[in-house]
Amino acid sequence: MAAQILLFLPILLGYWYAHSELAVWVQWVPDMFSARPFRLTGVLLGAILCGLLAGIIFSAPVKLLFRRRSVLAGAAISLIAAAFDAYHIQFSGQLPFTQVALSLDLIVLFLALPLVVFVLDRLRPNNSFKPTPLRGAA
Repeated sequence: MAAQILLFLPILLGYWYAHSELAVWVQWVPDMFSARPFRLTGVLLGAILCGLLAGIIFSAPVKLLFRRRSVLAGAAISLIAAAFDAYHIQFSGQLPFTQVALSLDLIVLFLALPLVVFVLDRLRPNNSFKPTPLRGAA
């Protein structure tokens, strides 16, 4: 319990920092296309990709640390990170498509971590390392 409390803030800061670094990293996605509609689609794809990758990266530590309450902890972490980003985003003076891309980024940042942790919770355990008994052995 003490480890969960002590490691909540570092995981939160790491999740937010990884998302912000990935947002800078995915700037190459729109440059893959030459036509304007595809470039705009690339901006949206980059926003989705950076939030989803951050959620995938931090899903295992959240799942291992918080066990039964991992979805709730993931939701709290992603809510605080998305609220911090929403507080610092300036929508005034931005083009409408840029506002949509920023909003999509916030939505994916909020939903990615809890959903990936939820999917990890629903996976069946892998019992491949369990020894199988030999048939007909005495």
